[in-house]
Parts: sequence; structure tokens; C-alpha cells
Amino acid sequence: MTTHFLDDLDIVDQSTIEASGPAYPVAQWLHGDPKLAAAGGVAHTGGIILPGKYLDDTMAPAPGWTRTTVAFSSGKSEAVLAAQKPRLAVIRTRFRWFVVYNGVTTHYPRSGYQADSGMRGHVQALCGVHGFDQPIVVTFKGKASQEFERLLREFAQKVQEAAYRVTRERGGVTSVAANGQNKFPRFAFYLRLAPGPHVKVGQKGQESIITPPVLELPAVIGEDHLTKIYVGRDKLQDLQQQYHDAAEWSAAWDRPGAEETFDDHELETAAPELG
Repeated sequence: MTTHFLDDLDIVDQSTIEASGPAYPVAQWLHGDPKLAAAGGVAHTGGIILPGKYLDDTMAPAPGWTRTTVAFSSGKSEAVLAAQKPRLAVIRTRFRWFVVYNGVTTHYPRSGYQADSGMRGHVQALCGVHGFDQPIVVTFKGKASQEFERLLREFAQKVQEAAYRVTRERGGVTSVAANGQNKFPRFAFYLRLAPGPHVKVGQKGQESIITPPVLELPAVIGEDHLTKIYVGRDKLQDLQQQYHDAAEWSAAWDRPGAEETFDDHELETAAPELG
């Protein structure tokens, strides 16, 4: 006897459903184009763009962000919110490799790397973004993903060490802190990214111009700077909850065969909408 599939929902073991965690707005790192100096903005310098579909047209952009339209090399144009120097409190990240063969994109977890396969890195960072109430995912690909991971490690190490030093100088170190366990998470402080200079990458005949992210951080990180980039008590509590809520999201790409589709463009340059 044939039954409707809905009739069998009552026997489904919900623990067998693979979850990927909450869904978030997805922004991307955009590489600038040196030919677009006259146009200016992220199309020339590079930076982060957030598609307009995630935005409320009635709301004013957050400080440091502007509304603009970019046209990708595919010919598609899109209204976006753009920032050349975003301030990001990085909550969690996830990484996977991807390779495109005959127009088909295949993904692999970090442990699935294969040498000489043409694999490229793809990092997504779940961030509290200065000026935004909701967390946003920022995606980086290729050389930008490699550089972002390096910058994030550098930022976390230097800022956490500086925060610990200030705590010790103020006499606030407990026995737990002395054992290295009482620290601020990296998302307690805003990381400020900026687009680097235009550089040529790739094999001869297949070169492309990119503007990988660079880290804006003073050589000496004192209490004044830490106070300036601190997210604040209420924001810190919110981001801590976001950290726990995003556990499944963070682990989703660790499973072999995880092939999720997102709305970020598989492109590395953009031009402004003309006319």
C-alpha cells in the first residue's frame, strides 16, 4: 500500500538530520581592479561587499559603509553595501578547499587537501560587524583566504597578549589567569581590515590582480588602543551567545562531501555599474 511521505514523519529520528547551524547574511571580500582608479571605492581598492537583498533600504548605512552597485565580470550587476576598512569581531570561522573542473565545483574539508590538484582555499568568518545588530558571514577565497587566516592568528595573539599585560599591570590577575586560562576571546575586540596594494598572482598566462586584506594594528598595543577596539560589555555577552549558537555552523564543512551553496560570487574583480 502506498502512503504519502508526510504520513511517515512521525517515525523520523530527528537526531539523524544533519544540521548546518543558523543561516546568516553572507558578505564577501572583493578584490579591487587597478583599471578603476577613476571610479574609486571598493571596485578599485577592494574591500567587503554585502548584497542589497540583506538590507533594509530605509536604514542609513553603518559608519564606514556606503551603498553602491558593482558589476561582475560575468556581466551581472548588484546593489551592495560596501566597506573598504571594516571593523570585524570574528566569532567563529570555517574552512574548506574547492576545485573547479569542467565547470563543476567540488568541495573538500581541510583534511582532504590533495597536492597539485588546483585546490583553492575558502574561509568563512562569522563576525559581529561594527554598526550592525546581527552577525554577518564574510567569505574569503584563494589567496585572500590564506592571508585572512594568517592575519586572524596574528591579531588574536597580539591583542590577547596585550589585554593580559594590561590586566596584570592593573593587578587584576587571579591564580586562574596566571595559568593562562583567564583571557578575553578574540571577538572581544574589533579587528580592522584594509585592502592591500594591487598584486599580480597566478601562473604565467593565467595571472590575475588581487588586493588581499591587510591588518591595521599599531606596533605597540596599549590600554588606550584596546579600549578603542573593545566591543563593549553588552556586545561581548551577545557575541558569546552567538559563539555557542554557531557551533554546528562552524563544524559543517568538516564533514567530507559537505557541499553547501552560498550566494557569494566566485569572482575576484568587479567594475562599477556604468550609466
